[in-house]
Order: sequence, then structure tokens, then C-alpha cells
Amino acid sequence: MPKRLPLLVFLALGSIAAGPAQPPTYYGEVAEILQANCAGCHTEGGIAPFPLDDARWARNMAAAIADSVKQGRMPPWPPGEGTPPLKDERKLSASAKAALVAWAEAGAPLGDPRPVAAKAAVPAPQPDLVATLNPPYTPDDALQDDYRCFLMPATFDRDTYMTGYKIIPGDKRSVHHVILFLIGPDMVEAAEAKDRAEPGPGWKCFGGPGLSSDPRNIGGILGFWVPGGGATLLPEGTGRLLRAGSRVVMQVHYNTASGANPDATQMALYLAPKGVQLKRLVGMTLAAPVEIRCPPGLTGEACTREYARARTELGFIADWIHLLCNTSIEGYAQRNVGDGSRQATSCDWTAQSAMEVYGVTAHMHLRGVEFKVEVNPGTAGARTLFYIPQWNFQWQGEYWYQTPLRLRQGDRVRVTCVHDNKSAIPGPGGEILPPRYMTWGEGTTDEMCLGSLFGVRE
Repeated sequence: MPKRLPLLVFLALGSIAAGPAQPPTYYGEVAEILQANCAGCHTEGGIAPFPLDDARWARNMAAAIADSVKQGRMPPWPPGEGTPPLKDERKLSASAKAALVAWAEAGAPLGDPRPVAAKAAVPAPQPDLVATLNPPYTPDDALQDDYRCFLMPATFDRDTYMTGYKIIPGDKRSVHHVILFLIGPDMVEAAEAKDRAEPGPGWKCFGGPGLSSDPRNIGGILGFWVPGGGATLLPEGTGRLLRAGSRVVMQVHYNTASGANPDATQMALYLAPKGVQLKRLVGMTLAAPVEIRCPPGLTGEACTREYARARTELGFIADWIHLLCNTSIEGYAQRNVGDGSRQATSCDWTAQSAMEVYGVTAHMHLRGVEFKVEVNPGTAGARTLFYIPQWNFQWQGEYWYQTPLRLRQGDRVRVTCVHDNKSAIPGPGGEILPPRYMTWGEGTTDEMCLGSLFGVRE
């Protein structure tokens, strides 16, 4: 027994010497986490209100960082449990979350200053076509959020396959997100008329460019961009067909919190060489009726469907979707909406042919709260293709599966949206939007339920 005493004393002294575990420091661990996951927005001159690649700012915001991470608000990644694995996930590992929280709880120590390696950029090929917003557009500083559509100067004199795209924001302080819409030759004249009708470049738009009269064509989306995004290259061997005479409308969401400055955002496209044949990537559009009623106890003209139909651009689509979905206005009118906070709508679409599915998009407006795409619901083979449990209009986008999914001919694909119309909400310009009856439409105070699967038909 006495012979073991020195060993025990040595171990005890070693434990005392080691002391308690040291908390993470900014330069030791935290900076690399923030650089890799947050600096796409939170950088000097970026869209976010403060930079996190600056040690002083990061330390001052440490409590807010920890809270956002614990609540799952940051980094923004809308897809939820049940969605198959997606590429380029903006999700923190459990160890990264723990490090940020522990750092904040320890008082946000900086540690020994040292250079922080920037996130390595993924090299992308040189684009084949670059179109610049010219003349530049200065957002309306009277609006907190200014949504503007621009008919881009790029033209296509022959059928061309697009194999990828990239958005280069002009004013990074104000460009919040960008959507590219492909319009056919039959819609170019209408787009030009919209452009001429308003002073300055482009025209006001919100849900979409306001050009298509067919909800099955509203899904003609070429791509999305959010801050921090790089080039998007389509799956190898596939391409989006750009018909001769087609044009691209670029919708830019400007946030003017940092001021209204001239913007000359660029659109870069990667195109297949002439004569190269690719598998055509197409969209399976998934739309559902929108009949959102006022909450119980709220009455008046604004709570009538007639009011909504009369003031909604392309309002006849609201009726047409019922025909496509084999539903009725009367059926929706008889539904129990509860307190108005969870008004669900859905529609089943049939796969007309087998399809290898590579990606998915979702689109609702400000009152959307939940979005889901399922295959063959209610059967033994039911599966979820996409699920957003907490919709945020500010972070809509396109998502690509790590492994392509397969639809069989005849598969039933259901899209479901849930909207909250219980109380007033802030609008994109800072105005207050009280509840009213809402139907399908592209306006700020209208709503949508729209998804699309991107794939190759067999």
C-alpha cells in the first residue's frame, strides 16, 4: 500500500496542475467557425447589420450569437427533419454549436491574436455569358424592402442548354436575394411593356415577374442566390433548355437598412457548346389553391373573397387552380380555420412519367408558416421529399439532393402549405398588414402555395 502512495500523489498533483478545461477563444476556435458559416453575410460591407469576422464586433455580439445558435435561427437553413440529405447544408455541427455557446458563457475571451484563414472558395469555370444591370438601379429608400424585376439584356438566338449560373451582387450592403426567371418568347413583349411603364430600370414585383397567366409556368425559375452563395453548377450531364428568343428576368430583393445605393448586379450563365446534347432538366410544378380566410370575429369587406379577387393581379389563377386540383371554392369555405393561425391547403399531382429528381424549390409569401412535399401519402410507400417546418420568406431558395430521388410514373405528389392569418404582420415596406381574405396572387399582400421538383424524365 505505501508503495502506491507516490503514484496517487503524482496523479493528484497532475490534476491540480492541469486545472479546469479552458473555454474556447475567438482566435483559438470561434473565428474559424464564424468565418466558415457566417461571414458570407456578416462581413464588412455585407448585407448583415454587423461583421463577425471582426473580433471586437463578435465579442460584443457573443450573447446574441449564442442565443441564435441555440434557437436554430442562425445560420439560416429552413429544411427540417424528414427531408432527404441536401447539398451545401448551412448547418453547424454539434461541436461548433457547443463551442459558440461555451465561448459566450465564458465572457467571449479573444485569446492570442493570429491570422484567421478565409473560407476557401470553390473554383468555378469562367462563365460563357455575363449580363449586367445597366443602367444601375437605386432602391427606393422609402421602403425597407424593395423588390424589383429587371429584363436582362442577354438574348438567345438558338436553343441553348444552361449548365449553371452565378450571381455577382453589385451593392452587397443591400442585395438580399436574387431569383432568375426564364420567360418564353411569347412573354418578352409584356416584360418590355412593364419595364417601360415605370420610371427607372425594371418594375415593382414581389411573388414573381407578374407575366405568366398559367400557374404551371410560374415555376420557370432558373436559379436563386442568397448572400454567401457562389456558382451553382447543375448535375453533370444535365442542362436547362433556353429556347431561342427566351429572356431572363432577374428579381432582386433590396434591403435598405444600410442605405440606398446604386446597384449593378451581374448574372453569369454557363452554357453548353453548340451541338452538345444533354439530359434536359425540367420542372414538375406543384401548386395548391389559396383560400385564406379572416380569423373568427373579424368581418367586413376585406374579409370577402370578392374583395380579394378584385384587387389581385392575375386573380383568375385563384379559380383556375381549383380546376387543376379538383377542389372547389365552396369546399374551402366550409373548412374550420380554427383561430386562423394554421390554414392548410394541399393538392395532389400525378407524375406523368418516371423522373429522376435532383432538386426542389418552395415558394410562399409573408403569411406562410409550413411547407411540405410528399409522395404517395397515406400508403405503405409514403415518403417525404421536402419539409420546411418554419417558413421564412427571406430565405427561400433552391435545394439539391445529395443523391437523386426517383419518381415512378403514376406516383402521387402532394404539396401542402400552411398559412397564418390570425393577426396583423409587418409588410416588406414596414407597413402593417391586417388580416384579410387572400387568394393566389403575386402581390405583397397576396399569397401562394408553389413548389417545383427539378429532374430528368425517363
